[in-house]
Amino acid sequence: MGRYEAGGFTLLEVMVAVAVIAMSFTALLASQSQSLSMASLSRFETAAALLARQKLAALELAGYESLSNDSGQFEDEFSEYRWRAEVKELDDDETGIKDGIGLLKLLELTVSRDENESLVVRALIMAKIEPVEGEE
Repeated sequence: MGRYEAGGFTLLEVMVAVAVIAMSFTALLASQSQSLSMASLSRFETAAALLARQKLAALELAGYESLSNDSGQFEDEFSEYRWRAEVKELDDDETGIKDGIGLLKLLELTVSRDENESLVVRALIMAKIEPVEGEE
């Protein structure tokens, strides 16, 4: 046994260990970044879905006749969110209902926070049907 047998690591072993640790940290940081991105997207989708439901209910309550293309911005803590409503009256060919003109409208409601994030909800809104006198 030689006199230089001290317990220690060679330079090569230290460099390999440092390389393994560096790759592990890189993978962890990428995972953390992706996790934050997914959390942000999830937060947007949750808020946008609730805001879309609220706006859709308000538009339905306003009534079939008052539905028209419109846009605006939400208030208070959701002031960075915008909405846009596009309304299309459906005809006989699109509904398959004979004499169905003026019966259904397609409402496409888009809620967005910026150019990259948007949620689209489509709903069919039906006109109120009044019963014909003499029929039950």
